[in-house]
Amino acid sequence: MSRTLRSFAVIGVGLVVFGPLGLIIYQSFLSEAFFSPTAALSLGAYRYVLTDSGFHSAFGTSLLVSLGMTLISVPLGSLLAFLLVRTDLPGKKFLEPWLLVPIFLSPVVLAFGYVVAVGPVGFFSLWTKALVGRVPWNLYSLYGMILIAGLTHVPHSFLYVSAALRSLDPSVEEAARVAGAGPWRIAATVSLPLVLPSILFSASLIFLLGFELFGLPLVLGDPAGLLVLTTYLYKLTNLLGVPSYHLMAVVALSIVALTFPLVYAQRRMLRTAGRFAVIGGKGQAFRPLPLGALRWPAVAIVLLWLIVTVLLPLIGVALRSVVSQWGEGIKLSEVLTLDHFRELKGYPNLVRGIVNTLLIGSIGGALSVVFYAVIGLAAHRWQSRWVSFLDYLV
Repeated sequence: MSRTLRSFAVIGVGLVVFGPLGLIIYQSFLSEAFFSPTAALSLGAYRYVLTDSGFHSAFGTSLLVSLGMTLISVPLGSLLAFLLVRTDLPGKKFLEPWLLVPIFLSPVVLAFGYVVAVGPVGFFSLWTKALVGRVPWNLYSLYGMILIAGLTHVPHSFLYVSAALRSLDPSVEEAARVAGAGPWRIAATVSLPLVLPSILFSASLIFLLGFELFGLPLVLGDPAGLLVLTTYLYKLTNLLGVPSYHLMAVVALSIVALTFPLVYAQRRMLRTAGRFAVIGGKGQAFRPLPLGALRWPAVAIVLLWLIVTVLLPLIGVALRSVVSQWGEGIKLSEVLTLDHFRELKGYPNLVRGIVNTLLIGSIGGALSVVFYAVIGLAAHRWQSRWVSFLDYLV
């Protein structure tokens, strides 16, 4: 293992993590933005933020959102993983790729899709109102934000739990089936308990992601006056009429203070997975558990999640792109148009934004893969205590 490669891995990751973090810590102890010539050492930013009722409210809302989305996404993601990996669910090879779609969609796109689909004057909201006389849901609410955040993070739990279930020795499930246990009992008492470390790992990840949510709370929470830590930080930008970087740094550090122990907890949980001897063993040939009469209700569960989480916002975005206007009393057939697509070339800023996004996604993604491959190789081939530290930073 090259000493140069090891040094590059440790120093590179250290600079990427501690460089910005060091600047944030330094900024938090200043009275103004760090580039201001009149900036001086001060604890004023800490006094302001930590005594601000808005910060307390935003922290409480972030905590509720994180807890709520974890309670929704982890059980549902674990159930979907069991159905698609360990059972004879019809059409699972077709359904599984669709489960990952929310990971590849921007949260802002999803949030906008929900607004135009089931918002106060959304397509489906107005159609429902025409049928039953009212809209029986409120998108701009804490409950609406938690529900959508939970549903859109199901794939994160699905990925971790499904990977663990694929390594599970099928003999333990077969023994339970021979003993007369049905598929749901096997899931609850055998399969999922044996991959508990992966379930807990995904739960800690989703709980952490809840504190980092920005797009969904900005679009869905702002109209209802709901702030989370990230949107509170965003609002601080213009709070004093000047760049409030010292205040923003304190809020950012509060998120970092939550991040580090959660990452540590994730690492600990991942290590405990090795104690489950049936994971990774070579057992008998795998035979999917028969769902019997429950096959089609199980398919209905998967399809319902797909419709609400994937199709609903995408249909909303698609419809809004081909109508000239929308509201009560407007018929869809009378406002269909392709003018928005034709007019796009007249907005150079939008075209430039699309090009920049493609460049960032392709070049940035390629560079990320290269750098992480180097770091992964160093961590895999290097026998040292530094590897655990490197893994923690990554």
